[in-house]
Amino acid sequence: MRGSIKVSAPPRRQAGIIVLGAERSGTSVVTDMIHRWGAYAGEPEQLTAANEHNPQGQWEYNPLWDFLAELGDFAQGATWWDPAFEERIMAKLQRQEFRDKALALIAAMERERRPWVWKDPALCHFLPFWKPLWGDVAYVITVRHPYDVARSWQRYAVPAHLQASVNPLACNLLRWQHMMLMVLRATNDVASKIFVEYEALVQEPLAQARRLAAFLDEHCGGTPSAAQSIRAIAQRVNPASWHNHSDRPLSEIAEATTAQKRLYEFVRSKVRKPGKAFVDAYPMPPGWWEFVHNEEAVIRAAGG
Repeated sequence: MRGSIKVSAPPRRQAGIIVLGAERSGTSVVTDMIHRWGAYAGEPEQLTAANEHNPQGQWEYNPLWDFLAELGDFAQGATWWDPAFEERIMAKLQRQEFRDKALALIAAMERERRPWVWKDPALCHFLPFWKPLWGDVAYVITVRHPYDVARSWQRYAVPAHLQASVNPLACNLLRWQHMMLMVLRATNDVASKIFVEYEALVQEPLAQARRLAAFLDEHCGGTPSAAQSIRAIAQRVNPASWHNHSDRPLSEIAEATTAQKRLYEFVRSKVRKPGKAFVDAYPMPPGWWEFVHNEEAVIRAAGG
């Protein structure tokens, strides 16, 4: 059903910015930087609170998540790892009540009359639904070493008492692969996008803040950001928070598949050349979604 439904989006009054990436790939820090640049992320009480894993905030808009949970039928036990998930989501795009709720969320952001930003890694699973509705938005896509993403997600999701005995590394690499493929498919035909590499961000925050601000200035039609503003944006980056960084290339990680290694090479090339065409040639292995679903069920049962 991909691409078979055409929905007219309302005229854009304020520029939207969508941050995409797998969990633990730097989406929170990048969204905070975009907020410091001047984008509206929602009222403070509407944003997910900071925690030990994101001490400076997660920047996730709770009304958006509530709608995604309804859209995904999560209360009924549905999972976005199901191969039929996208088809079910696209079917809901045809239903007026879901379109109205989605457009109301966008309108709430636009009422501030300035650029707005949404960040939630879950959005990767819902892009076929949102893309026809939010219109001409800019995409900021985070890139991080998949092995570091996988290890960081393990620390985040697996209870402390199971860290030594549960190692869902292969599962987490599959999660990363699937989410990045969804992002690449959805943004392949989009001109306004930038790929931000997490490693470069923590190693050269000022240069990356300047690069990000220039992209946002151009997309949102504003005046170039002042040097003082760029310094304030860069100050959001805390190199001390860079945990789980591997010195080994993904090619040396035994748990990574050939497709994952090639996909990471391609995504890194998009940092330099965001317009480079995506060819869907990084297949998920057979039975991957059952494996991921079952691994996550085990973690949830253990209290994760």
